Amino acid sequence: MKLQSIQILRGIAALLVVVYHIRAMEMLAIGNNGLSELPLLNSFVTNGYAGVDLFFVISGFIMVYVTDGLRSGVKSSLEFLFARVTRIYPLWWVFASLMTLMFVAYNATSFGAGWDRVSQGQPMIPYLIKSFMLVPQNAHPVLGVGWTLIHEMYFYAAFTLMILVPRRFWLWILLAWGSVIAGGSFFGLTRTFASDLSALVFYPMTMEFIMGAVVGLAVSSGIAWRSGILTLVATLWLVAALTFQGADDANLMMWGRVVWFGLPCTLLVYGFTTLELSNRQAWLVPAFSGAIAACLISLLYNVFADSTATDRFGAAIMSAVVGAIAMMIVLWTGWLGGQAMPDRVNAVAPRMQGIYRSLARLGDWSFSLYLCHPLLFAPVRLVFAPLGEVDALAPVFQVGHPGPFDNIAFYAVSLVSAILVAALAYRFIERPMIIGFGQLRERLFHARPAAVAAE
Repeated sequence: MKLQSIQILRGIAALLVVVYHIRAMEMLAIGNNGLSELPLLNSFVTNGYAGVDLFFVISGFIMVYVTDGLRSGVKSSLEFLFARVTRIYPLWWVFASLMTLMFVAYNATSFGAGWDRVSQGQPMIPYLIKSFMLVPQNAHPVLGVGWTLIHEMYFYAAFTLMILVPRRFWLWILLAWGSVIAGGSFFGLTRTFASDLSALVFYPMTMEFIMGAVVGLAVSSGIAWRSGILTLVATLWLVAALTFQGADDANLMMWGRVVWFGLPCTLLVYGFTTLELSNRQAWLVPAFSGAIAACLISLLYNVFADSTATDRFGAAIMSAVVGAIAMMIVLWTGWLGGQAMPDRVNAVAPRMQGIYRSLARLGDWSFSLYLCHPLLFAPVRLVFAPLGEVDALAPVFQVGHPGPFDNIAFYAVSLVSAILVAALAYRFIERPMIIGFGQLRERLFHARPAAVAAE
């Protein structure tokens, strides 16, 4: 069963990453225009890369949850591996190929910085082969966001081996796996970038897959404790962490992000899923209300990665406090409304379900959105550049022009184009692949199509 709550979280994770990259492209456009205006969105957006941490926790959870009831053994293990390989690689190859063609075009027209910058000086053919196969190397893959898929495929490979073992031993295997990663860090085997197999094995962010997998075991076992309260706490914790964290130094890129982002993301996944399975999604209303209020306060403080720790801490605390107040107001209003006007309160439920379905639909598109958005933002910037040179159009298209209209237009065009292309890619590329490979899997393994093939 596909969980709506997980799709909602996927949509949120994708939006965090997309807006983070729009901001990065906005800063590049401002610099290329010779201007010095500050970015439109700062504060928690500066750490939007934490959407990856949420993706990793979700992946760990889903792999355990959808394999509940699966018999251990070689056949189940190979079937799982086939499902994951056909889910990731084909769509990755489509967008990695498009990015390769874009780099060729940019270099041919002198818009690009050259292959050496992309490949970090590695020979091009080996670099591209490793990029397409998602193998660790000294540079990010040709489509930069693919570095996360290297970690995904490593986790899937390890999970394939876990399926050989009866499920009752999985918790102990996960704990041992986490201990190996911690031990590797103790002995100095941890690095900030997974450039080879050793660095990949001991990379701390694998702990986020493990934490998600532990949550999957708990949820599959029917453990649900204080789901609503934990969801509210995790929401405020994540917004506060996004607001407080400063420059992405080596410590943050290793264990720091596991603690600051991975832990609240783990609580979010636990809270969202157990609320849905117990039919208590009404708790998501105060959670979303508090998140929106906290994010707005965070943006108003306008802190940066290089702001003082005192300024960032103050912004984080105030965001959490205002978010908590918003949550309490919604809870109190809902309780009073339920007592005095139950029919009106119940009438709100269908509207909320419509919002949930919209966010879940974005979650359905999240893989396509994650892969396609880096290909779109550079062309958007290149379109804005000549239009911004026209005096009459400069207030809207010259990124960095005095006033907010140019920044708002850049964000709007970038975000809408990314979501639109993701929707089309899902409808005409990704979904047909899911269906086609699902049917092939059914023939090869004589298996009933399972959720693991589509997740």
